[in-house]
Amino acid sequence: MPAPSPRPLALEPARAAASRPFTPRLRPVEPERPDPLAAGLAAVLEAAERRLVGDLDLDEVALPAGLERLRGHVHGAAVELRTRCFHGHVFEAIFIASITDDEGSLRSATVIALPAPGALLPILGVDLIALGGTLSLAAVDLAPIDEEAWSRGGEPLLLALHRHVEDRVVPRRWPSFAHRTFSRLALIAASRRGDEALLLDAAAALIAGYADLARAPGEAPLPDRAGAAHRRRRAWQAAELDNRREHDALARLFGADVAARYLSLVFGGEATDAP
Repeated sequence: MPAPSPRPLALEPARAAASRPFTPRLRPVEPERPDPLAAGLAAVLEAAERRLVGDLDLDEVALPAGLERLRGHVHGAAVELRTRCFHGHVFEAIFIASITDDEGSLRSATVIALPAPGALLPILGVDLIALGGTLSLAAVDLAPIDEEAWSRGGEPLLLALHRHVEDRVVPRRWPSFAHRTFSRLALIAASRRGDEALLLDAAAALIAGYADLARAPGEAPLPDRAGAAHRRRRAWQAAELDNRREHDALARLFGADVAARYLSLVFGGEATDAP
């Protein structure tokens, strides 16, 4: 008796399934999150360029060859320091500088504004350092060169800065030279982790407020008062030139000779003459 024929396998459903287009179930790719620290530093630089340089219609000054862009290394990684200088209105010089890492991310922002002879504005100094991935140093001040002008303009801005950051920063020890030239309200601190944006926003707001001070018409000071203010500004520059901590930090990145030339440029007046 012949063996029964085997029953055909039920392949139709499988064929039908195979004929449908395959749609992989993939997790959606999340967009790369912007670096909040770099974004905050960029906002500080943008405030300086827009509110000081742009609104006051300043002229750019050419820097000595080789100092507008410095390349060095920190912890084996390449970094670049770029600096621009501007002149005009009531300023002898405004320096705007930044350090970027080997990926192009901002890791520092510096703004220094030196009033011209005859101006009584405080000296603006903003130095924000985040080379290690955190805001490890924030030095922000409006250094007085005329006490009355500082009380009327600089002091309120610095008080607002302190109210904004309150207990969200870790105070740092003042360098010895700063006691002679900084204001009593200077902020020298590090940001608590996670609070970097708060401090960077406050620094940008202070720059904007300082630009408003510069725009306001001021009375022409008597020669003795103007001369005293200019001497205090020069004393501030001399103290900064003597700051070995600043020199040594730059020397570790770019070499001792370059560090000395760069500090002479910013604080010694090497390139602050009008074009």
